[in-house]
Amino acid sequence: MREPTTGALFQPTDPAFLADPYPTYARLRDEAPIAWFEGWSAWIVTRHRDVDALLRDRRLGRVIDPADASHAPPPDPAHAPFAAIQAGSLLEIEPPDHTRIKQAVHDVFTPRHVRALRERIDAIVRERIDALEARTERRADLIRDVAEPLPVTVIADLLGVPVEGRAELVPWSKAIIGMFEPERTPAMEAAAVRAAAEFAAAVRALIERSRAAPGDDLISRMTALHDADPARLSEGEIVANAILFLNAGHEAVVNVIGNGMLALLRHPEQHAALVADPDGVPRAVEEMLRFDTPLQFFERRVLEDMTYGGLVWPRGTKLCLYYASANRDPEVFDHPERFDVARYPNPHVSFGLGVHYCIGAPLARLELQSALSALLRLPNLRLDGAQPGYQPRNVFRYLTSLPVTY
Repeated sequence: MREPTTGALFQPTDPAFLADPYPTYARLRDEAPIAWFEGWSAWIVTRHRDVDALLRDRRLGRVIDPADASHAPPPDPAHAPFAAIQAGSLLEIEPPDHTRIKQAVHDVFTPRHVRALRERIDAIVRERIDALEARTERRADLIRDVAEPLPVTVIADLLGVPVEGRAELVPWSKAIIGMFEPERTPAMEAAAVRAAAEFAAAVRALIERSRAAPGDDLISRMTALHDADPARLSEGEIVANAILFLNAGHEAVVNVIGNGMLALLRHPEQHAALVADPDGVPRAVEEMLRFDTPLQFFERRVLEDMTYGGLVWPRGTKLCLYYASANRDPEVFDHPERFDVARYPNPHVSFGLGVHYCIGAPLARLELQSALSALLRLPNLRLDGAQPGYQPRNVFRYLTSLPVTY
């Protein structure tokens, strides 16, 4: 028996928890801020101070050497296509390989480069809002009509995916992220493996296309780096990170728009204040990221035997660092349960910290600010009908739809 444990506090399959996990997080922070959960064979970490410290701790990483079978079950051969797209992903590796690959792709995600994309992003958003304003019936689903088209178009443009090849990107992304859920089903696993294989084949076709007709897109630039020096960036790493950029960029932006707009529209006085003073948009976006964090937790592994907070963690120990709970910690945030678009400072951890801080954070912020600014053009925006429901997931918290009138 390990102590302390989550006991009856943490029931991740409980429908009430999945609908609103935040009361559970509050109790865990107070009663068992670092606690063992037998169901996932993992430590659940919920306080901001601990999440912050452990995200920065280089004794932790995403994966243990797969050759070290003493700390991980043998890989499932049926999952090989999924494992292949993880092997070279920035999300799953540590320095020095992480540093090498990050340096190879970093230029496209610098604030300077992202600012150069502002005009294109604003045009995409303006097109979506213009289409809403042209409707006779003033009803929409903000997920389908605004949130999903924006990031998939931006990332597809960056990667160089032709328009005719974009239809499957969102279904592939949704299927692949299912593999990260600890409560996944065999059907979710099969869908993730199938999507990984199809997505990887599509990226390899884009690599060959870029060799025949190189452009100024990220896949063309990564392919040129590989062809000039395969040791700097392998073809498998190009595939893995192209898929990562689409999945991470798409899921973060879609779900912050969805969760954030739901919170904003539940607080009409704050929506009205933003309509009256759009200069508040950057702070409002940070509050959307904090208040209902789409990526609820980030999993890390202990890379070497270590002690933390009086607990002894051997190599291979799994930790679930709860961003969503850290972002509601009253030790750091005044009235953390209050949605406040003017909140400042706002030291949320929604993009992570340390080596695995989200490389696409500047781009995501720009997309989110552009989308929120454009949605303020609809001053009569209101929730339409019954309260929308969340997908019953533990890692990714997101709405299935967000019906509105305007």
